[in-house]
Amino acid sequence: MIVLLLLVSAAYAAMRGAPWVPTWKRDLGRIERLAALQPGERFVELGCGTGRVCRYLAQTTDAQTFGVELSVIQWVWANICVILRRPKVAKGSPRLQDPSLSTLAQNDKKRIKIYLGDIFHHNLSSYDVVYLFLMPETYAKLRDKLERELKPGARVITYVWPIPGWTPTTRDRMKGNPDIYTFKKN
Repeated sequence: MIVLLLLVSAAYAAMRGAPWVPTWKRDLGRIERLAALQPGERFVELGCGTGRVCRYLAQTTDAQTFGVELSVIQWVWANICVILRRPKVAKGSPRLQDPSLSTLAQNDKKRIKIYLGDIFHHNLSSYDVVYLFLMPETYAKLRDKLERELKPGARVITYVWPIPGWTPTTRDRMKGNPDIYTFKKN
């Protein structure tokens, strides 16, 4: 019965936003660069799955990172990854040269929280950067929420597809990789 409930949770999350397809690891550095997170800023990954992006940014920046996931299976896995992970920093990251890297795993656990919840009901007003890798039709459904709740100057990063009706400030292209779009709220 528990397995059935977990599968139903995953299916519902897939129908509500997107099936679980993780952001490619090789694109994490690009996302970090485009997010340009400053110390104390707040980042949220909507539909975070296993939290790959927010976990990475908790390790490579001094920002507070959050994830929101509707599937119980993915949410549990994301939190297990937060608890058990070792520091992993991509080549080229400023953290690679950081002498405190040995304590990074403990410090970044304090800067990350993965919520179990529906992205359509999660308040976005406190975030500086929002990351989305969902289906294009979900972007269209989220557009009004983003416009209504995000504070001026907040940045939105989308993986693979742009937000319909918005003009990106940046379209990051790399041969053989998906496009990454950034938007800034006026």
